[in-house]
Amino acid sequence: QSLMDGLSIETYINDSMNYDTLSKHEEIDFFSILLHTGYLTSDGYRVVNEENGEIIYSLKIPNREIRKCFEVNILKHFKESSTKGENKAMLIAKALFEGDCETAKINLKKLLKGYVSVRDFATKAKKENFYHGFLSGVFTNCSDSISDYQSNSESGDGYADIVFKNADENKAVVIEIKSSASDDDFLQDTKVALDQIEKNKYYEPFLKKVNIKTIYCYAICFYKKDCYIEVKKVK
Repeated sequence: QSLMDGLSIETYINDSMNYDTLSKHEEIDFFSILLHTGYLTSDGYRVVNEENGEIIYSLKIPNREIRKCFEVNILKHFKESSTKGENKAMLIAKALFEGDCETAKINLKKLLKGYVSVRDFATKAKKENFYHGFLSGVFTNCSDSISDYQSNSESGDGYADIVFKNADENKAVVIEIKSSASDDDFLQDTKVALDQIEKNKYYEPFLKKVNIKTIYCYAICFYKKDCYIEVKKVK
């Protein structure tokens, strides 16, 4: 995520690697081969231990063309993974259009456990931003069932995290995302999120649409690889 945001990451580099070492699936070898093949470039380094020459390199994506290549392959990976067996992204979207928090939560937790690492949170960026990006990635696999998807769009008296409609455009979903300090805070944080939706009337633009018969407002709280969802139906 840091690389895709245009930032640099720090890692050790294996200068003596060969293709046989790739079978070990070591993270250091993954980034080493991306550096050696030009998909990443070094913008600096720091010496950790002068006695044994231990060095940590700073790596980044070199240009927009390669960043686009990363984006295409990441989305392809999500799509191919989700089409093997159940498409969990589609199940989540379907559940949200029905007000079914439990089904949405079960499938979202499966994706979190499959794709999210606790190391993904080792950044100064807000954890809510990470989960926001994760959900956006999930919903890219729902183009057949979701329409008019908007992220951080102006809605009511503020900016809703995520809003979208179903394919028939007669149902709308409003989502407010929170990152909890622990799973003990889920209930309180979902209440805060639903109150925020109500206070700022994020759903108000949909109330004016005569074709929209149902509006579901969701508070989705995350803690590491866990999540909790509450819903309020306003129409």
